[in-house]
Amino acid sequence: MKRFTAPNRQHDYSFNFWIGCHRFSEGCQNCYMFIAQTGRKIDPENVRLCTTTWGGPLRVQEEAEQAGECRSVFACSYSDFFSPEADAWRNDAWALIRETPNLIWQLASKRTHLIAERLPADWGNGYKNVWLGTSAELNKYLSRLDELRNIPCVLRWLDLAPMLEDLMPELAEHIDGFGWVNAAGETGCNAVEPRPFDLQWARNVRDMCSSRGIPFYFSHTGGRQRHPGRLLDEVEHNGIPPLTTGL
Repeated sequence: MKRFTAPNRQHDYSFNFWIGCHRFSEGCQNCYMFIAQTGRKIDPENVRLCTTTWGGPLRVQEEAEQAGECRSVFACSYSDFFSPEADAWRNDAWALIRETPNLIWQLASKRTHLIAERLPADWGNGYKNVWLGTSAELNKYLSRLDELRNIPCVLRWLDLAPMLEDLMPELAEHIDGFGWVNAAGETGCNAVEPRPFDLQWARNVRDMCSSRGIPFYFSHTGGRQRHPGRLLDEVEHNGIPPLTTGL
């Protein structure tokens, strides 16, 4: 697995059970997965299993267990964990997640309407090491938060990346039950021009999170630069819930 070693980060590792996806809404327009796979002359809509990397989480689990700590893993950055095209492999993915109790798995999906029927039989009130998330790039998709709120889990989180319009004050009406929020502008590369992003949109979300005691993480301002800035009003916002499963 790829490790992110920056001292302030959203996750320690990223891991793909499978690769490939279909654009689902406006936020997918300039998805880096499509750009990267197309550049390699690979069909980005061909959802395929990653067969050579599944041992990585077990090695990290052993390290974390020996250190007596938890580590975070963002899953399926190049796909969607709840994609119907991955149904044949998902039980194996759930089995790996059960085998790695020291890893906090961050599972995000725009397809919130598909989650309930794709949870494992022993899900109960949620695995202690799984955080379920969704994204909402426009106000018309805030209903995804309501759908996710109906799914029992230990922590729900919201990824506002890329933000394509001001989501306040409407977002405040949907945020109950969520324990973490990330926000960011859109990044571009080569011929891709990122869509406009107003820092005031992020400020509005930041202030709402502050008033409700929700950890707020600001990923970047977006733009075409290789390493977008992370400062919002000259401050880095690195809020993240504690990495613990009660171990």
